[in-house]
Amino acid sequence: MRFTIPVIAVCVLSLNSASTFGQSVDKTGLKVGARAPAFTLKDQSGKERSLDEFLTKGKVALVFFRSASWCPFCQKQLIELQADLKEIEAAGVQIIGISYDPVEDLAKFTEQRKIAFPLLSDPDHKTISAYGLLNQEAKGKTEGIPYPGTIVLDRSGTIRAKLFLDGYRDRHSNAELIKTAKAIP
Repeated sequence: MRFTIPVIAVCVLSLNSASTFGQSVDKTGLKVGARAPAFTLKDQSGKERSLDEFLTKGKVALVFFRSASWCPFCQKQLIELQADLKEIEAAGVQIIGISYDPVEDLAKFTEQRKIAFPLLSDPDHKTISAYGLLNQEAKGKTEGIPYPGTIVLDRSGTIRAKLFLDGYRDRHSNAELIKTAKAIP
């Protein structure tokens, strides 16, 4: 099953003013044009991975998700990203997932669903916070939960687009991500 989200609902280049959990989508996360904060996090195999490592290979789509262990909407999105991974990579962008899930949970999900792209663990939610995506409304209920969405970086580490929708159930389509990635030099 594919996500069928109207393109006009997607916040590309911060043009939409819909809300995400009570805050406007264009105010969700860092601004387009800002430099992406550096990070080093462990992937699903426990290996430390840095943003700089990914940027040396080209454009990066940072997919912030709530949880691979308990969020069915996140699980569906990650599975669909994997299904279209070759097309996404052909558009010149790498997928990097980030959540507060522990490495063990990411490893289990990766093994079960045959995920081939990095899922990074941010258990202290420092990276999630640095990108301005920590959902304060969920704090206390589920400490560290990010607003779900994607930030697309050019190879210099500059934020070139943001793909966020209102709420946590709906996610941008892979077609929209591919279109966005192709439009970024």
